[in-house]
Amino acid sequence: LADGTAMPTVCRSSASVVTPCPDPRTLAAANSSSPASANFTNADASQDVTWTTRVRDNGGALADAFDTTQMDTTQTTGSLTCPGPCKWDANGDLKLWVQAQAVVRGRPRNLVALLKREEFAEAFPRNTITAGRFQVTNSGNKTVIDATGSQVTVRCTTGASCAQFDAAKSQVLPATIVQDSATPRAMSAEQVARFKAKAQTANPPTYYTSCQPGLRGKIIFIDVPVGTVCTDTSSATYNTPTDPGFFIMPRGTFKLGGTMYGLIYMGNEQNSTGTVLTLNANSFVIGGVAIDGLGGLVVGQASGPRPTINYLANAFTAPVTFGTAGLVQNTWRELTPIADPA
Repeated sequence: LADGTAMPTVCRSSASVVTPCPDPRTLAAANSSSPASANFTNADASQDVTWTTRVRDNGGALADAFDTTQMDTTQTTGSLTCPGPCKWDANGDLKLWVQAQAVVRGRPRNLVALLKREEFAEAFPRNTITAGRFQVTNSGNKTVIDATGSQVTVRCTTGASCAQFDAAKSQVLPATIVQDSATPRAMSAEQVARFKAKAQTANPPTYYTSCQPGLRGKIIFIDVPVGTVCTDTSSATYNTPTDPGFFIMPRGTFKLGGTMYGLIYMGNEQNSTGTVLTLNANSFVIGGVAIDGLGGLVVGQASGPRPTINYLANAFTAPVTFGTAGLVQNTWRELTPIADPA
């Protein structure tokens, strides 16, 4: 609902199952074909029960309080207009009114509260680069990786291919590379699953099972088989410094051709020790990249004096998923009962 997926106008105990409404067959024992396994089996829920539930945004006439006479009207908040009834989080504040009406044994109750979906800031290494190893392929006399304010961390500790760059040409700043074989994964499987769910429920969804021509979005989740090579052949700019994105690819390899404001995460579930992420010549990452396992990063040269990777602290605000929904304090109300909640 926070990303544009609208609820039905009303959910009813007398209706067939409608996603994402409560299931009338399992919510209350009185409406269930299997009363013992219903969610509510107490005496009040066991017979003569009807209910309806409505979800509305907190904009327009409902900005400060829920009004049953205004709940189906068009909501206008600033320059935003949501046609009535506004059944999703159109104003993007992660808050929605939820109204529950019921008649139990002839006695009506009408309750409403404002709920807020909490955001969960995911842990993610604030390194410009986290990888198994990296290589700068250009011999230019310029900075190719600018990690000023951050650092470059690799899991390899020895070997000529561990951290390949020309320190004499200041190709990496600062030139000190953290080499630590115990560097943990950038994200756990549980974190990846939460981002997958967020991408799947976005409107439009940003979860894909094939390579995509564009990478613009808060979260782009590319779920492809091991062995897949995705190549960005454009010179497009994805996202902005103030609105960075998060590109996630659990398996396969990726080659960037454009400009990305944000983070690139390669899960390397194929456990490759070869190149997993390539930043082609003239590509540009303003943010950071992370490759799990011993996978490698190849960094080409960007055009002109700019680097190919430039640390941006604001990019690390992008790894956010959703937590639970909680009651906004002092918004719970019991409204005038309605004899027929339908």
